[in-house]
Amino acid sequence: MLSSLGNLLRHCYQVPWCVPAWGMREFWATCAAVLRGRIVEGEAPALAAQEVKNYLGIAYALPVNRGRTALELGLRVLGVGPGDDVVLPSYLCRTALEAVEAVGANAVFADVGEDLNVTPETVGQALTRGTKCVIVPHLFGKAAPIDEIEAILREVGIPLIDDAAQSLGARRGGRLVGTFGACGVISCGPGKSLAGAAGGLLVTNDRPLYERANALDLGPEPPRQVARRTITFWIWRRFRRWTLPLRLVLDRLVGPEQEVPHRRGSLSNLDAKILLCQLKSLDWNARTRRSNIKRLLPAIQGVAAEPVMNWSPDDVAVKLVIVLASNGPDAGAAINQLARAGVECQGGYLPLHLQRPDPKPCLPRTEALFERVVCIPVERAARPRLVQSTLSMFRQASGRSLLKATTDGRPVVTCSGD
Repeated sequence: MLSSLGNLLRHCYQVPWCVPAWGMREFWATCAAVLRGRIVEGEAPALAAQEVKNYLGIAYALPVNRGRTALELGLRVLGVGPGDDVVLPSYLCRTALEAVEAVGANAVFADVGEDLNVTPETVGQALTRGTKCVIVPHLFGKAAPIDEIEAILREVGIPLIDDAAQSLGARRGGRLVGTFGACGVISCGPGKSLAGAAGGLLVTNDRPLYERANALDLGPEPPRQVARRTITFWIWRRFRRWTLPLRLVLDRLVGPEQEVPHRRGSLSNLDAKILLCQLKSLDWNARTRRSNIKRLLPAIQGVAAEPVMNWSPDDVAVKLVIVLASNGPDAGAAINQLARAGVECQGGYLPLHLQRPDPKPCLPRTEALFERVVCIPVERAARPRLVQSTLSMFRQASGRSLLKATTDGRPVVTCSGD
């Protein structure tokens, strides 16, 4: 009994994983929407669309219930359908692949570069005669070289979707991600620069494209579903430091909570209110994470060689990521070491092409790196000194160095929120 209790208490991490930067504004927004019975209907979705347009300097924004919904709509209005090829990275959350599959298209996977984003070279190598669209995501706060990719695709007449779901606020050449290509995707979710239980937008400067997307049927989500999702997000995400042991007990007693099947819909009033709160604090939260990372740099410099500088003012790094040396300790050992010190970390995505039964493309860098990724939380709740001392302990215990450090975060295979 005492042993079991001790095991549960070990999960009361001093630095928990992926805790959203929600404060009193988000709390009052939740209370107001629930108590006034304006969970689904209200003025907030239109306000959110206007604020996002103002922030990005873009003409049109269509508010929807998920980033995946926005991505699916973008594909549909670009005319992507059965038999078409869509290029996207294999090192990515599965929800992007689900959007491609929803329109009946074929996913063609591209390899990644040093920062685990696609490059002009890897995108060019993945293009086929049947390529109808390319999706370029910006992983974990770091902008991909989308300006260079956009120029290549423009020459061959292939439309580009700028997937800024994970990195709103990041810039490339002084230009905000989400504004490149035919259209862009904005999303709320845990571990994203806009932390939220749900919500997204399709953004574009192309009026006909926007009108086609707006004409598609998007019904509202049930109010009870929206309210439950947000309240559970408060309980299991915002207060994860204290509620994780209870979540583990419930999982053992009744099984893991089943995720509600995705259904495209409009943005709810409650999710829009949270989005507006997050948008107001977007830059402040990014500065805070960068500050936490910079306080960790002495430890990283002692553990890692050739750190990738992804904590510049152009980035909105949401996690600190370390790619371990191929001949050094594995990711599991590093994650366990950090867990014993009270820091809840996770590994990287399982590449999408490795989850499929069909013949595998040649993606050498993706396959070489994905098992060696360790992600360290750097939200406002993070305690840099604790992480620093733990990394120093890991270095002394292993006697080996880590290969790289980067502030692109890498959630585990099961990513929630899109």
